[in-house]
Amino acid sequence: MIDYTFFEKLLSERLNKLCESIEHKNTHIAQIQNTHHKDNGDIVGAGLQGNLEMGMIDLYQQEINDIRNSLQKIKDGVFGICEMCDDDIDVERLKAKPHAKYCINCRELFEKTQKKER
Repeated sequence: MIDYTFFEKLLSERLNKLCESIEHKNTHIAQIQNTHHKDNGDIVGAGLQGNLEMGMIDLYQQEINDIRNSLQKIKDGVFGICEMCDDDIDVERLKAKPHAKYCINCRELFEKTQKKER
């Protein structure tokens, strides 16, 4: 039996941390953009740092979307069910990645399919 309260708290805490991280990264990007750079090396370095921060924000945003979907699944009573096979996702997997969409078997199948498509 899944303890929905436990996972709701875990997901909410992670959501808050990600939102704080995005806010921090946006502040850092603004600082980079507002800094006067002395030479081309500084400009390139700042551009690379800004791109890195934007990439991290994109990853965080994807995880936020997954977390929000998981929180909705808790409300709908379908949290912890694999989106591919409709079997239960192992609780230990959910503890490691509470916003997991797939059971471990389906995840492995998904990854193999992705590798073949590349």
